[in-house]
Amino acid sequence: GAFSGWKVILNVDQTKEAGFRRLLQSGGAKVFSGHSVSLFKETTHLFADFSKLKPQDSRVNIAEAAAQGVNCLKPEYIADYLIQDPPPSMESYCLPEAVSSLQNNTELGTGLSQKRKAVGETSRVKRSKVH
Repeated sequence: GAFSGWKVILNVDQTKEAGFRRLLQSGGAKVFSGHSVSLFKETTHLFADFSKLKPQDSRVNIAEAAAQGVNCLKPEYIADYLIQDPPPSMESYCLPEAVSSLQNNTELGTGLSQKRKAVGETSRVKRSKVH
């Protein structure tokens, strides 16, 4: 599946969480229930959108997750990852709280700096003309 190998924590609006969970699971991701700090060691991706959360909703500690090497991203990355070819760079979707944490802790920045080769950069094979 498109998301196989992903181990995800969701911290989004309750009305959208079930849809994200189904989409990710159907693509092969494991989606954790809850978002306790103890899960960060196993997590590969964390998707959060605090702007849509209610004041009483619990919020995950983005800085702590980023410090443990979790890719902390906006939920828009999920759809763009499926639609775009090649998939977009995670850097464009990184949550602001994670960026400041990574800047303070440079050895962990390697997870976000992986660039993908553009499709056009692969070497072209010359073909002989067929008459």
